[in-house]
Amino acid sequence: MTPVDSEMLDGPVERAAWIARHLGRLDQPELAPLSPEDAAELAAELRDDEYDAGTFLFRTGEPPNRIHVVRRGAVELSCALNGRPVVLQILRAGDVVGDVPLFLRTTEPFDAIALEDSRVLSIDALTFNRLLARRPQLAWRWMLSVSSRMANAQARLVELLAGGLEAQIALVLLDRADDQGVVRLRQSILAELVGGRRPSVNRVLKHLEAQGLVQLRYGRVQILDQPGLANLVGVDRGSATTEGDDVVLQRARRGDRRGPRGGQAGLPPQGAAAPS
Repeated sequence: MTPVDSEMLDGPVERAAWIARHLGRLDQPELAPLSPEDAAELAAELRDDEYDAGTFLFRTGEPPNRIHVVRRGAVELSCALNGRPVVLQILRAGDVVGDVPLFLRTTEPFDAIALEDSRVLSIDALTFNRLLARRPQLAWRWMLSVSSRMANAQARLVELLAGGLEAQIALVLLDRADDQGVVRLRQSILAELVGGRRPSVNRVLKHLEAQGLVQLRYGRVQILDQPGLANLVGVDRGSATTEGDDVVLQRARRGDRRGPRGGQAGLPPQGAAAPS
C-alpha cells in the first residue's frame, strides 16, 4: 500500500509552530532555536502523508529520496540479522529518519514501517539540501538532531555489548522500570530489544529471579534489588526506546491492533519475514 496525501489537519502557522517546538525531539531545543521564517519555509515544503498501519515508508537498500518527520503515530525501524527481524528503534512524533543516508549518499540501512496509522511529513532530497543551504540556523538545528540520534545509537550499542546477555537485560529492565520498579514488558519484546532469543532471555530472567533481583509475572517484571541489578551492568544506562514503544510493539506483533481509521495492522508475526 502506498501513502496517500491527507487533508491538512492544521494550518501553515500551526504546523510551523509544531516544527519549531518538536523537530528532532531535542532535550534542549533552545540550543538551536528556529526563527519563524525558518519554521515557516520548512513547513511550506513538507508533504503531509497518512500511512496505514503495516505500510512501509521505505525498505532496506532503497535510495533515500525523502526525509521523513513523524507527526503522529509510531514507525518501527528494523532489519534482518541472520534471517531474524531485529527492532532497532521506534520513532515517535518529532523523530526524523532518512537524512543520514542522504547526507552520506548511501542506501537505506533498514526498513521503516508504520506500527499504527501514522501521519508523516516529508521533504524531497533536492529541496531539503537547498533549504539547508539558505537557512543556516535550520542547518544547525538539523546537525544537533543528527548528533542527538547518534548519541542515542551509541547508548543503544552499549546496551547490546555491555557484559553479555545478562547485563543487556539488566540495562533494559533498569531503563524501563516505573517508580515502583515495575517493567511492563513481555519476554518476546525484551528479546527483540536486546537482540537475543526468547529461550535465552527466559533463562537469564529465571536466573535473576533465583538471585532475588527480580520477580517475574505475566507481561511484567518487578525489580526487587535495583542496586544489585545495577551491579551487573557497570555502565551508565541509555536507551533508544521507551516503555510506551514496547506496548505498541506488543500490539503490532499480536496483529490485533487497529488504527484510528480502522485499518488492520498487517504486520508479519514475530520471526516471520516482512511482506514484499
